[in-house]
Amino acid sequence: MKLALLLVLFTGQMLSAQTVFFRESFDDPNFTQRGWYDNATIPTTASEFHGAGGRAAEYIYRKGGTKAQGSAIRRQFTPSASVYLSYWVKYSANFVGSGKPYHPHEFNITTTLNDKYVGPAWTKMTLYVEQNNGYPLLAFQDGENIDKNNIKKDLTAITEARACAGCNGSGDTYPAGDCYQSGSEWRNGKAWKSTVRAFDNTGEYNKNEWHFIEAFFKLNSIEGGKGIANGVVQYWFDGKLLIDANGVMFRTATNPSMMFNQLLIAPYIGDGSPVEQTMWVDDVTVAEARSSTTAEESTNTPKWRITPNPAADHLHIEFGNKHDGTGMLILSDILGNVVCSQSTDDSKSQYILSTHHLPNGVYLLRLQLGSDVFTERVVVRR
Repeated sequence: MKLALLLVLFTGQMLSAQTVFFRESFDDPNFTQRGWYDNATIPTTASEFHGAGGRAAEYIYRKGGTKAQGSAIRRQFTPSASVYLSYWVKYSANFVGSGKPYHPHEFNITTTLNDKYVGPAWTKMTLYVEQNNGYPLLAFQDGENIDKNNIKKDLTAITEARACAGCNGSGDTYPAGDCYQSGSEWRNGKAWKSTVRAFDNTGEYNKNEWHFIEAFFKLNSIEGGKGIANGVVQYWFDGKLLIDANGVMFRTATNPSMMFNQLLIAPYIGDGSPVEQTMWVDDVTVAEARSSTTAEESTNTPKWRITPNPAADHLHIEFGNKHDGTGMLILSDILGNVVCSQSTDDSKSQYILSTHHLPNGVYLLRLQLGSDVFTERVVVRR
């Protein structure tokens, strides 16, 4: 799959309790009894695992092979308009992935509009959670929705009978996504790629150590017979928010019943693995949300003033009312990457964030206070 990289918008959120659909530790080999299918076994190892003991899934790519050993396996879960995936992952020290600007694919999520054995590349919608050359990437395709009679024409103001990930225009503020032909079919794809190379060779980003990955997707709503661009895409690496996209159009009003309902683990390199390399996965969780993300606004909204805006070298943040406890100011660019952050507490009412190192553009300043998140758009201009 080829994917376009997109701009990212944001919105404030609140957090509450999490609803878990299933967890998988890979310690017990009775996978089919727990609902896994399409492949009766998952290759596991006791020599690599996360935590104090047990086993982990071991996916070995042979040189020249397209599918990792044991790929692929699926498990369905309760249909939901949002889905949260977390897992621990470790890569062999020589892991290079595809060696190209696309692949490997790792985790897919599909919906109730396709059958339980659907191929992920051609669906009503498929989500992708993966990394390319060390850079985290989230994406989606909806090739089955493409209007083949209007390839690369913008249909967003004309009809709801169109694709959202490319080939028929963009229903949100982002570019229309990739549109390309594969055999007799047209395919598409939108992607959000972190600018942080989270899987590297040294330090906190050492790919040969265990890392905790979290991804969250929320479908956009359908109102008045039209899709509303309010979907969500997020990615955390060891608790650090690296991708944060709001205002996404996943579906149109032609698919109002669409719900996420299946996880597919299918490590795959379409052009063949350039070397023999390994990925280990452990402690997978699929839930409704990361502590059940919602889009509600808090009634305890802080009064804050941000100057200058547009800013050149710094942002001055002043609170007009006291906020209890500690918090965090987070500045993100329009690709969803965190570029600056600073902790807050109730003993101070003013903070300064440096912007002198940032290129001109639109950014999002978020204030996180406990379970509440508040946002303001800021501009850097010189």
